[in-house]
Amino acid sequence: MHDSNDFAHHKTGVARLNHGSFGACPAPVLAQQQQTREQSLAQPDEFYFSGELDAQMRRASDSVIPLLGSPDIQPEQVCLVENATVATVTLARRWAKKISPGDTIMVPSIAYRACINILHEYCEHAGATIEIVPIPFPANSTEQIISGMRESLQALAASGKAPRFAFIDHISSQPAILLPVAEIVALCREYGTEDIEIAVDGAHAVGSVPVGFQQTGADWFFSNLHKWGFAPSTATVLVAASTELMRDTGHPITSWKWQQGLHEEARFTGTRDYSAMLAVPAAMAYLQSWRSDYDECTHEYCHRRVMEAASDLAAAWNTPMATPAELVATQYMVQLPEKLVVADLPGQPGAGIRATLRDQYDIEAAIGNFGERGNYVRLSYAVYNTQNDIDRLAEAVLKILHQQSA
Repeated sequence: MHDSNDFAHHKTGVARLNHGSFGACPAPVLAQQQQTREQSLAQPDEFYFSGELDAQMRRASDSVIPLLGSPDIQPEQVCLVENATVATVTLARRWAKKISPGDTIMVPSIAYRACINILHEYCEHAGATIEIVPIPFPANSTEQIISGMRESLQALAASGKAPRFAFIDHISSQPAILLPVAEIVALCREYGTEDIEIAVDGAHAVGSVPVGFQQTGADWFFSNLHKWGFAPSTATVLVAASTELMRDTGHPITSWKWQQGLHEEARFTGTRDYSAMLAVPAAMAYLQSWRSDYDECTHEYCHRRVMEAASDLAAAWNTPMATPAELVATQYMVQLPEKLVVADLPGQPGAGIRATLRDQYDIEAAIGNFGERGNYVRLSYAVYNTQNDIDRLAEAVLKILHQQSA
């Protein structure tokens, strides 16, 4: 197991239980980032014009390939972009050029709102219709999700709206649900158009679950490496099912390598700090070498601990454990006490319970009111979390409930 001091730079006394939003970068990776930054700042002309920046960017994207669970992936199928937003804009721009009026884009109801906004901005303007299909929450099983998806896709096909494109989550954000992505991709191919193109939003995937990109059957996949992959902010891997797809796609920022394809264009988009991306090899090495005292890798350890922690919280708050382990990666939607008044909108800043936990109890936790489905905390469990963090959250919520009831 790595040294606990790897995260000693975190603010002292804060229980960070929202790793899923911004992740956390360990000290050895931060050191590599700083070393790269200093190398660039010392002689930027040499760093760029000698080809050193380009060579390091190539090594950085190559370093992610072993984490994708697909041994046949070639370097030319992979690139690094800033974040999931840039990855989504890249694909939405590609799709907008291919859309014919009336084409349908299938998006699950739990897709990340920023990504849905991007599809509206680029693809609706090009003439596409976005069809939101429901994903149950809480869900009882993977089979329930697959069955519901089959029914929705059958209905779309029967009404003449068979999807030409599909944008699918691997692990959704709020609520956090691990989806049976390979099965959903297969259903999209069965009920979509013959030339359907499918993208998987795996923002939470690398470091949180085994990926197996090629096994999903999707055309595109992206994952933030600054969440569960230990990279600095920001770095995201974007993968295509073929080199042809990569060559046929451009980066949203037009720069020196215009019309050379995404793999080439992404390595230099103009003058900026590339140190987060250049630290990705160190992050991937840290991720691959991390082991718990029981020889678990990160996703095994965090899955076990989040299930245990969720059980502890549910017992303390007298709420049900609604989500089965098969739909959980490293985050669990724990239902809050029934009588707790929650006004927090999922994933949005506000002055509700989330702010109270931060300001009065030094606890960071993603609190959300999901309407008639109830109030939940999206509990993240990262390698630096402790049982004390969980106990503090349990006690703080009960104290807030008592204050509300007084």
